[in-house]
Amino acid sequence: MKQQLIIIDDEPKAGRLMARYLDDSYECHIFQDPLAAMEYFQRESADLVITDMQMPNLTGAEVLAQIRMVDKQIPVIIITAFSNVDDAIEVLRLGATDFVKKPFDMEELKLIIDKALNISLLKAENSRLKEQLKEQHDQDDRYRMIGSGANMQKVYDVIDKIADIRCNVIIEGESGTGKELVARALHFQSQSADKPFIVIDCGALTDSLLQSELFGHEKGAFTGANKQKKGLLETASGGTLFLDEICNISDNMQTKLLRVVQEQQIIRVGGLERIDIDVRFVVATNQPMDKMVQDGQFRHDLYHRLNVINIHVPPLRTRLEDMTLLIDVMIKRFAGKYQRNIKGFDQSSLQLLKAYHWPGNVRELSNIIERSVALSDKEILHLDEIPKSVNAPGSGNNEQIDADHPTLAELEKRYILKLLDENSDNKEKTAALLGINKSTLWRKLKTFL
Repeated sequence: MKQQLIIIDDEPKAGRLMARYLDDSYECHIFQDPLAAMEYFQRESADLVITDMQMPNLTGAEVLAQIRMVDKQIPVIIITAFSNVDDAIEVLRLGATDFVKKPFDMEELKLIIDKALNISLLKAENSRLKEQLKEQHDQDDRYRMIGSGANMQKVYDVIDKIADIRCNVIIEGESGTGKELVARALHFQSQSADKPFIVIDCGALTDSLLQSELFGHEKGAFTGANKQKKGLLETASGGTLFLDEICNISDNMQTKLLRVVQEQQIIRVGGLERIDIDVRFVVATNQPMDKMVQDGQFRHDLYHRLNVINIHVPPLRTRLEDMTLLIDVMIKRFAGKYQRNIKGFDQSSLQLLKAYHWPGNVRELSNIIERSVALSDKEILHLDEIPKSVNAPGSGNNEQIDADHPTLAELEKRYILKLLDENSDNKEKTAALLGINKSTLWRKLKTFL
């Protein structure tokens, strides 16, 4: 089937001439009245639109504006006998694909149309592949963020706002809260979803190994460098580099990384050539980075380069409304993995799990669910399948009589954590509302862990 072209020109001869020349390659629909053309476009659409600039009823720029309200992607070529630089700039700003001055060569016009349609097809295919990648990623619950409570909704809202903005991001939160899942969501919801997403654990590598991994090296750069190696910064170009536990890198590595973040250029170890990259930096830490900067443990200039957006991932103990959903998803995952016919936990077990303070957060919950599922041969999991550490002294469960009659200490804990959450983890503001000083609040929070 031929691709569909709409040609709009108030001069009948001009429209017929274009259609006669293009009919062998495309199916052309000719309009002298731009209003009639717009009515047809909204009803039938097309693959490309060619429109004259100066016409009664609607100008070419107004036609373009109406088309863009319906379709952001369709190629639109503007043709005019009254070309000037300002006109060209304006229609290109409005989203025209090209701007052609009369009189024009028909062969040249056909080349412009062919090129515009090819680019449009490539963009459509690229969008389809990106959507497919995102769908595959979202369907894998290992990488899916789970939770519908207010705390997690704040995280989702930020991700939605910045996913397509290639700004750097710091993700803060306790160990096990799912910081990497946030980084993955940022990448796979972005326009760069089909580009690399590279993860590197800064705490697991020595300085020299980290430098070699990030920057790569030339052949002969050091003993054992038998061939050239491309670094992860090069590999991640066009996509996202996720640096987990970035606070573990040395002062020297912070300096090297600052230059890369600023200039988007690298030099391989043992090399001289500067290599351009295009990397979005998303970093994670389980320590408050602003405090590390104040204490001189992290470079302030690198911190401010990375901290364009800051996302705080809440601990599990402050999002207990998500516990049932998290447990259900994890049971299904591990029941499938270990081929167990398990429906869930009994009510006593669920109360115990919800009362626990979860110092290891979602990661700890996942480990406990996996252990319980792997060792059980029952449909319903009971208390005896939950590790004793969950109900051991200091676990938090022994602080309350039952779910309906909490102790005074448990009520204080709940109230403090609720205020802390409502104030976005602002300890100074929370302490003021509680009528205590900040150091007292810190001591109380430590007893909750």
